[in-house]
Amino acid sequence: MSHGAKPSTHPLKRVAQRIAVQGPVDHITSFLCFWKPSIARRITFYFFIFGLMIFLLSASLYVVAAKRTFLKSMGSLIQDQFSQIEDASSPDDLMNRVNTSQPKIHRMFTLLSSLSSIYYAVSDVAFYRRMPTAPEWTRMYFPVDDVLQEIPVSSPSLEKLDHRLDRRFHRLQANILEADGTVTMFVNLTQANDLNRYFLGIELDSEMFFGFLRSQLRLFFLFLLIGMVVTRLLAHIFVRKIVRPIEALSDTVSKVAQGDLSQEVPLTTRDEIGQLAAGVNIMVGELREWDRIKRIEFEFEKGPESQREFLAKRIPELPNWEIATCFQPAGKVSGDFYDVFMLESGRMGLVIGDVCDKGVGSALYMALFRSLIRVFSTQLGGQQEAPETRSEEMFPSYLGSDLEVCLDAVSMTNDYIAKIHGDEGMFATIFFGILDPSSGVLRYINGGHEPLLHIGAGGVKAHLNPTGPAVGMMPEMDFDIRQICLSPGDILLGYTDGLTEARSPGDELFSRDRLNALFNPPESSAGRLLQRIESNLFRFIGVAPRHDDVTMLAIQRNIH
Repeated sequence: MSHGAKPSTHPLKRVAQRIAVQGPVDHITSFLCFWKPSIARRITFYFFIFGLMIFLLSASLYVVAAKRTFLKSMGSLIQDQFSQIEDASSPDDLMNRVNTSQPKIHRMFTLLSSLSSIYYAVSDVAFYRRMPTAPEWTRMYFPVDDVLQEIPVSSPSLEKLDHRLDRRFHRLQANILEADGTVTMFVNLTQANDLNRYFLGIELDSEMFFGFLRSQLRLFFLFLLIGMVVTRLLAHIFVRKIVRPIEALSDTVSKVAQGDLSQEVPLTTRDEIGQLAAGVNIMVGELREWDRIKRIEFEFEKGPESQREFLAKRIPELPNWEIATCFQPAGKVSGDFYDVFMLESGRMGLVIGDVCDKGVGSALYMALFRSLIRVFSTQLGGQQEAPETRSEEMFPSYLGSDLEVCLDAVSMTNDYIAKIHGDEGMFATIFFGILDPSSGVLRYINGGHEPLLHIGAGGVKAHLNPTGPAVGMMPEMDFDIRQICLSPGDILLGYTDGLTEARSPGDELFSRDRLNALFNPPESSAGRLLQRIESNLFRFIGVAPRHDDVTMLAIQRNIH
């Protein structure tokens, strides 16, 4: 064979190859164990039952048709021979021939008696006559010579013949009746103008006849057994070819149900099974994607817990000061953040911020902004000398270290984000202030954040408006430092824009006016103020979807 020739694809060779690959034991087991739960075995079993039914029905129809043909041909032959006898068509001619020499009829009887084959042998031939009103039959036969004799007779076969005559027995029809081990073929010889009924009875050798039937029955069952095996084999071969894709599909679905999403059904056909296999492959692909999303969601479940680790775990406690916080993310993670920490100088750093955008990206940058502010401020917080370049004309000289820390921490954070992560376009609005607990003086930078509220007994005393742009937009940005002094009883409230921009089910903004209305009457503590704001806010939102995070930070200087 040349290198370019294709290997033989003869069906028998393909079957042999499949058997060799499958293994003789597995093939035989699959062939024989059709009762086990399997589509292939069930279809094969149905194929076998259907084939067996067709075989039995065909055999039965063939036997019935063969018997009818044989009886019809024999009846026609005997009636034709009898009609050639002189005066055979005269009314009741047979009855008139009794006690007379009938050589032609005798010769016909002799001929019929000599008939035999491997199937049957004739043991007796006679005419049978009965009047319609007579109670019994008479036998017309040749006892010794060719003189036709008649005697009354009664037999189970004639009784059975009477039963058939009461039902239906066509003129040109013959029939084989069996009674008490006697097999007799009756041929109707009655003419239309006869007053009696006449039949030719040919009695067959019952032992030989039934032996023939038994041999035929054994042969029938032999062929039936061969047909069963052949039908089973053909059904097994063809059904396995049809069902193999279904079994592969079932095996794949079973493995997928157990969690193995790497499975894929081979596409071997373009019919309905092939379309089903393609659908299963699409479904498994969707399950892989769903599993990937679930894994991501599982990781996201850790996000809120991890994010809270970046927020202040424990708020520093200072005499005569109360600090309260509120952190309500709209989703799993948030871009809002706050921080409260002590510097080495004994002063307190206060931070509240809001990273642009939402989701995981803003949450990651929230951690970065919060960490940079704290790291830079704590590193710079140890400096005790005021820098010569700061505007000491505006502030007393002993405040110079706070100015340095505040300005440098924000500037360094801005430059780092803008230079290292500028391509991503991430920035944050940040309020960073340094509070002197002893004097109540707060120096701060507001980098594009919502104005903080300085609240006194009579309401809002001042708005801490932005003193510079959002942090991280561009490097080398300028930020101004300002200060306020919190008197005893005053509250400083910081919040993110998720508070004032929250919407009701009717799409109405919470607004700054509603927020300002909550300050009258004034609250006695920062914690109660945040509780009032929070309860009113969520009552306002109701069932409306939340689109932004809400974070609040409140500091109150208590009255001595």
